[in-house]
This record gives sequence, structure tokens and C-alpha cells, in this order.
Amino acid sequence: MRISELCAENQKDIRLASEPTSPQLPTTTSTLPKFPLDFGSIRSMVEYRFGLMDAYVDVNGLATFVVQQEPIKEKFQELLHDLANHNLSAGIRNISEKLVISVFPKRRVGKPRNKINLILFLATIGTVAVASYLQVFNVDPRLMATVFVKSNLVDEVVFVTLAIFGIVATHEMGHVLANRYHRMDASLPYFLPAPPFPFGTFGAVISLRSPPANRDQLFDLGFSGPIAGFMATIVVTVVAYLTAPVISEQDAAKLIAANLLSYQPWPYMPLFMDLIGQLGLRTVPTGHILILTQLAFAAEFGALITFLNILPVWQLDGGHIARATLGTKGHRITALIGFAVLFAAGYYYPGYWGFALFLAALMFLSRRPLEGMEPLDDVSPLSNSRKVLFVAAWVMFVLTLVIF
Repeated sequence: MRISELCAENQKDIRLASEPTSPQLPTTTSTLPKFPLDFGSIRSMVEYRFGLMDAYVDVNGLATFVVQQEPIKEKFQELLHDLANHNLSAGIRNISEKLVISVFPKRRVGKPRNKINLILFLATIGTVAVASYLQVFNVDPRLMATVFVKSNLVDEVVFVTLAIFGIVATHEMGHVLANRYHRMDASLPYFLPAPPFPFGTFGAVISLRSPPANRDQLFDLGFSGPIAGFMATIVVTVVAYLTAPVISEQDAAKLIAANLLSYQPWPYMPLFMDLIGQLGLRTVPTGHILILTQLAFAAEFGALITFLNILPVWQLDGGHIARATLGTKGHRITALIGFAVLFAAGYYYPGYWGFALFLAALMFLSRRPLEGMEPLDDVSPLSNSRKVLFVAAWVMFVLTLVIF
């Protein structure tokens, strides 16, 4: 079982040895010149918390330890903390019914470049603002004379900008809070500006400098962003309904006949938006119709990024969730399901993002296209509460799905 992704700083494919393949070494061996500690000190750290059955240096020079089978989640996290004080890390795997720990130097990372984060942050606000301006002001005069006659368009631009950028920022803040809660080493969000049509942003990314300690942390890393962004999207949707203009049915019929208005029920709009619309948040006079404007468009954007991120595919948030819950094989199966849904929903058309084709190309250009991120401890099971949240992730998947 490979752990090359866990120790990429070595620039080689490192495998956990299933059996001792190198001679047993004394605890004072000097064959580990790259390690900040000698073999004996590392062994003492492991032996302090685990029942040690064997200790050796494998053919790749990794300090390797076979330990007794027992619940190891908390003990291994404590070991990681001790090793981190010496710039070391470790991975643990269940190999041939043996628990095997491999210790390796932590990857070296440069200092955070917060100026880049700030520049991209400001640039994205700018492109989202331009996109919002075009969405609001590039409107047919007949809509201006009916739907927007009582609207302040400048205020509308501000609200749409805040809604779109706020959804992305809230999504990323969910990841930031999860990273800080688990003390994972991660960068600040890198917001991604985009051409000002239609949204002005490609979202944001966070660089994780070391793998999660266990499946719980991997799950939280994936789940935290989509759930935060989805909550923000619900808020935007409610505000969109509460502030939507009301016009007469006669005016609406004329605009529909001119192809300036359209009615899009589920599944051509997200299911949760349809459900919120049926709650009766507004009292609409008889003979009148509620018209959703660009603020609802921002909510649809929030639904889109939640849906795409929750896909159980590769390095997307949903891929982390599936990998943490179902393991490698289950993750592969759900990835195929995710791609099937994307193609069935029309996401392969160039005019509708071409996201399925883009994601497929991105995946298969990587070294391990159908495998997600590995936690350092891939032995300890996911907590029961997170298994419940796994169901909630699939509920979000359904609620935000849109068919083109």
C-alpha cells in the first residue's frame, strides 16, 4: 500500500513494508542521516504508546515498527504530536493483519505568501462586482419598466456581489475553521478571479501542507466547506424571495411571450429553492406573480458550487467525504456514480460548463485518478456521528442538483 503522497518530500515512491525486508538494526543505528532523530529515539516514542512487536529500517530507509492490534486513533494522534516537535511524521496501515507504522521526515514548506492571498481576494471581489453589474444593468428595457421599476439598481449590484462572494467566502471559511479545529497545516484561501460572465469567480482553493491525521479529520476537511456554503446559499435564497418584486399576471404573460421571463421548476432549478418557494414566505396579492431577480441567480450559483464540490469524486470535497467514509474501493464506486450523474444532468455540454469533461481530464492527468487523499491513520474507523453526516452530504447532493 503506497504512502508516497504522505511523504512527497522524498521525491520517490515509498511503500509500507508488509514484512521486514532489511536486517534488524540496533537502536543506535546511524543509517538514517536525513532524520533529525536517531532510530533509538524514534523507537522510544513509538514504544511509549504502543505494544512494540518489531522494529527495523526498511529498504527505503524508513523507520518502521510493527505494533500490537488495538484501538489506536488517540494514541497515534499523540505520537504524531510528539514526532511533529522533531519535524517528523508517520503513517499507519493494516498490512497482512499487522499494524505497521512508518516514520518519515515532514515535508519542508516555505513561508506563507499572504500577499498573494490578499491580491487574489481583492481581484475576485472586483471581477464578481463587474459580473454583478453586467447581470443587473444588462437588462431589457421592458424588464426595467415592469420588474425593476421600483428597484435601486446600484443597491442590487451591491447585494448580488455580496451574495456571490459571500457564498464562496463562507464555503472557504468552513474549511478554515475545520483546519484550525484539527490544527492541520493549511494555507489561507486562494480566491480565483474569473471572466465577468457569468459569475466572475472560479471559487477558491486551500493548500493543505500535510495530510489529515485520520479519517475523521479527512471527513471534516471535505464536509465543512459545502455545509457552510450551503447554509449561506439558503440565507441568500430566503432574502431573494423576501425582496423579490411582484408584478401583475398580465405583465408577466407579456414578458413570457417575449421570452424575457420563464418558469423553471425542479429539476431545472435546485430542489431546495423550489421547496423554499413553497413555504409561503411572501403574501402575493391575487392576480400577481413573484419574480425572482439576480439575487436568486446568486443563490443558484451557490447551489452550483455546493453540488459540484459535494461530488464524491477525486480531490473534490465530496471525494474526501467518500474516501473517509467508504475507503478506497467505496470511493472509486461513488466516483463513477458522480460522473454518471454529471453526464446524465448535461454537464458535458460546452455551453453548460463542460465540467464533467474538464474534471475527467484533470483526474486522469494525475498519478492516481480514482484514489482520494489518504489520511496518515487509515486504520481507525470513521466516527458514528460522521457516518450520519455522510447521509446529510448525499441529501445536499440531491437538494442542489440542477439538470441542464
